[in-house]
Amino acid sequence: MLVFSYSNMIKKSTDHVSVYGALHSPWLQAVLLGLHEKGISHSLQPIPSLRLLINSGVMMPAAKINHGPWQLDSEEILKSLGFEGINEDDKRSIDRTWNGVLHRVDSPLEFFRGFSLNRDSHPSFLVRTLRSFLRSFITYYFFTLICFLIFTGKRNDPDNFVDQFLPWERRLTETDGPFFGGESPNAVDLQLFGIVQCHCSIPHTPLVGAIQSDPALPQYRKWIARMQEHFDDYAHMYSGAYFEPSTPVAQRSSLSERAAYWFGALSMFLLLPITLITIFFLALLPKRDM
Repeated sequence: MLVFSYSNMIKKSTDHVSVYGALHSPWLQAVLLGLHEKGISHSLQPIPSLRLLINSGVMMPAAKINHGPWQLDSEEILKSLGFEGINEDDKRSIDRTWNGVLHRVDSPLEFFRGFSLNRDSHPSFLVRTLRSFLRSFITYYFFTLICFLIFTGKRNDPDNFVDQFLPWERRLTETDGPFFGGESPNAVDLQLFGIVQCHCSIPHTPLVGAIQSDPALPQYRKWIARMQEHFDDYAHMYSGAYFEPSTPVAQRSSLSERAAYWFGALSMFLLLPITLITIFFLALLPKRDM
């Protein structure tokens, strides 16, 4: 009863949440899933505001609750929405399920194409066009960052991609209720399912295939199915194309948005030295809440 009352108090005190981030981010997905779970009105912008860019670069997700300051870090944002925090052991286990995501740059064309397909829901055609043009810079930023991590030896694939999910497979055999949070999803469910969306949005086939069919993960697949059923009207789902029950995949951008995006990508390629200088400048900015 107390949890129900607190949840409703949060919902009533939160009129609207502005969120910045790309749908390929697992941590943005976790925040959007949390907002959906709480039924909180929100808007999503694919590029940061100028003030947010100056203060924290392109770090995502960021969220502004009502007219408050921008907050960073998905767990802190979820806590502000009324979810309980995650203990350190679970954080480390959640982070490990992200292994393999750095392979999404194996095909640069597919990486850029994935970002080009993100739909912008802003009602203004001009705003959508400008955002689509600028979103190509966000793609260059993360493409460069991932390539830098690979170059410096940060991509350490496990011997078996399935191993990173086994702690959660075992936990599911001991959990009371359909979710890690019991009868309803908690922050652990949201972050893990956000990572599933990340794996499926620009898929690394060996990894997605391992989750889909490896005999060591039957409970994990059942949990994914329960999450998909629970969030069946969630607008940013990618996993429904790979796991049962099938759900509509996140709506794609319009042709005009894609044209603006690819024009931006070409323009920034032609100005590549300036693009790279800007990327490294933003990457070195201190990250802080505002």
